[in-house]
Parts: sequence; C-alpha cells; structure tokens
Amino acid sequence: MFATPMFLVALFALIVAMHRGVTRRADASLRAQFEAEGSGGAVSRQMMRVAGFSV
Repeated sequence: MFATPMFLVALFALIVAMHRGVTRRADASLRAQFEAEGSGGAVSRQMMRVAGFSV
C-alpha cells in the first residue's frame, strides 16, 4: 500500500540528484572553457547563440 508512493518519491529524488550532478559538471566545464578563452572567445558566442541572441 505504501510501497508504490515511496518508490515514486525515491525515484524522483534519485533523478533530481543525478540531474544536479550532470548539470554541475557541465557548468564547471563550460565555466573553465569560458575563463580560458576570455569574454571574446567562441564559447561565449556559442552560449549567447544558445540563449537566443544573434552574435
């Protein structure tokens, strides 16, 4: 009776934790690339294009 809701809550918590880990690693690598190339580099232009700007 209580197994299904607890399983769903645990599954949701696991997915959220995994998503946060993946997002943090991607953010750290993008930040490192951005700092290595500077503000005029290709990474900053790519990030602005992804955000919807035309640069």
